[in-house]
Amino acid sequence: MTIHFREPRLEDGGRIHQLIERAGTLDLNSAYLYFLLADHFRSTCAIAENGDDLVGFVTAYRLPDNPDTLFVWQIGVDASARGQGVASRLLNTLQERDWFGDIKRIELTIAPDNPASQALFTRWAEKLGRSIRHEPYLSSELLGDGHQPEDLYVIDL
Repeated sequence: MTIHFREPRLEDGGRIHQLIERAGTLDLNSAYLYFLLADHFRSTCAIAENGDDLVGFVTAYRLPDNPDTLFVWQIGVDASARGQGVASRLLNTLQERDWFGDIKRIELTIAPDNPASQALFTRWAEKLGRSIRHEPYLSSELLGDGHQPEDLYVIDL
């Protein structure tokens, strides 16, 4: 499998939505939102393709009031590409972009019952030579509809 990484384009929004829908493990937002992310935030997002097939994505953005903070919103890999380091390579793709040198802090949220994401971001922090810390952020009560709580993870660069 030869995987190519690039910034998304507007038309990739629907493909990202479909991948999340197939995976069934991430919160599925509207297709409209993924079109906006792929267009308005393309420089802070990335996709992974095997030929014409979308096999992974990461969505992130710089906080409007703190542009030196990168918030990593969602990262997902298709079942066909799991176990091949695609998620780590997507994060590395972001790290290689010119703007990453301006980032002083990385934030993301992870549900307590998601050890795969916890391990992924702990490894990324270690690769960056930093530690990662976390604290409660969004409670189940606040999120509603039986949603798991989300802890805020922070990597200070």
